[in-house]
Amino acid sequence: MATPFPPGRATALPALLGICLLQSTAAAQQSAPATPAPPTRAQTPPPGAAAAQAGAADDPAGAAAQPAAEAPAIDPLFSPRRPARRGGFTAGIAGGLSLGSAAGYPNDVQKIGFQRHYTETGVGIGGGGYLWLGGVLADWLTFGGAVGGHALSAADHAILAGGFMFHTEVFPLFSLGDRWRDVGVILDAGTGVAYTTADADSDTDAIDGALPARIGGGVFYEGIRLWKVSMGPWLYADYTWSTSVRQPGFYLGWRTALYTEP
Repeated sequence: MATPFPPGRATALPALLGICLLQSTAAAQQSAPATPAPPTRAQTPPPGAAAAQAGAADDPAGAAAQPAAEAPAIDPLFSPRRPARRGGFTAGIAGGLSLGSAAGYPNDVQKIGFQRHYTETGVGIGGGGYLWLGGVLADWLTFGGAVGGHALSAADHAILAGGFMFHTEVFPLFSLGDRWRDVGVILDAGTGVAYTTADADSDTDAIDGALPARIGGGVFYEGIRLWKVSMGPWLYADYTWSTSVRQPGFYLGWRTALYTEP
C-alpha cells in the first residue's frame, strides 16, 4: 500500500504548478511580435480650400487686400474728378455782324394798338454781341449772366435792343470726344430795353418796348485754343417782345472764352 503525501507537501504542489504556468505565459507574451496600429486616414481638405491656400501663398499682398476689394464702390456721379476740357470760372465775349428789324408803338397806352402810331422799320444791318461771366458746373455745362444786344440802321430808323440775360452753355456732344467736345449750344433768357427812333426826330421814340422780355439761342465752336482761351465761330439769334414791340435779331461772328481750369 502506497504511502500518501504528507499534508504539507500536498498543499504546496498546486501552488508550485500555478507559478510555473504564470511564468510560461509571461515568457510567451514577451517573445510574440507587436501588432502594428492601423494607419490613420489623412483628412482631405475641401476642393476650394486648397486653391485658396495656394493663391494666398503665391500672392500674399492680394490676400491682404481681399477685404478692401469687398468695400462698396463710390458712385462715379459723385466722385471728384479733374476737368478734362473746361472748369473753374469762365468769362467771354462774342460779337459780329447783326441783322434785324423792329415793329411796334411808343410806350403810351393812348397810342398802343392804333395804326397811326404803328412803326415797322424793315430789315436793318449793324453789329451786336454779348459779354458773359459764370461758372463751369461740368465739362459739358456752364451757367452765368450775360449783357449785350445789337444796334442797327434800317432805312430812316435807328434800332437798339439789349439787356441782361441768364446765360447757359451746353456741350451735348462732349461724350463723343475729339473735336465734338468743343461744339456748344447757347440758351439765354432775361429782360432789357428796346428803342427805335426816326432819323427825322431822334428825340422821340417811334418804338419803345419799356421793359421787354428777351430770349436767345445759338450754336458755336471753340476748338481753337491758346493757353486757357478757346475761340471759334458763333451763330446766334435773339427775340425781344412786349405789348409795344416785336424785335428779332440775328448774329454771325466770333466767340472767345476764358476758362480758369484745367
